[in-house]
Amino acid sequence: MKGQQIGFNCVVAAGMVALFIVAAKTADDFKNDWVKAARADTRIEAYFTAHPGHFCALEGVWYDWDDDESITLGCLELKDDIRRGSYSSATGPRATTNFSMSGAYNIDSDSFMLVIGKDMDGKAIKFGTMIHVENPEYPTQMIVIDEKGEESLYIWQRKSPD
Repeated sequence: MKGQQIGFNCVVAAGMVALFIVAAKTADDFKNDWVKAARADTRIEAYFTAHPGHFCALEGVWYDWDDDESITLGCLELKDDIRRGSYSSATGPRATTNFSMSGAYNIDSDSFMLVIGKDMDGKAIKFGTMIHVENPEYPTQMIVIDEKGEESLYIWQRKSPD
């Protein structure tokens, strides 16, 4: 009976050690991802401080295959301490909604995109959304998170519309 108790204690102790290792690794991964994002935001802010002109890393046509939507982003410029770039969107024939809009966008250091523009009927539109890019200096994929928390994946297609 005493041997079974020792064996049981060893199994429980090994399980606790495994859980501790998994928790430590998860915390380390979370910290590293947060630090990487903070460094990227710092690089973008430093770029705008050192170069008050254009920031064109996100310039181009981005396409969401699932929703058949494309957005076109122009270079961001710093004017009166506000970054602005041209923004337009359109849906394709497979889309479940039919809309298009154009206007201006801004991205702050928290990867929040604010879009202000007009839809195809001339109605004023203003919305904000969270975005995430895997590499802010040379992005090829952009995840847009809407107000419901749903994600859309946009793939960079080309530098300028044809």
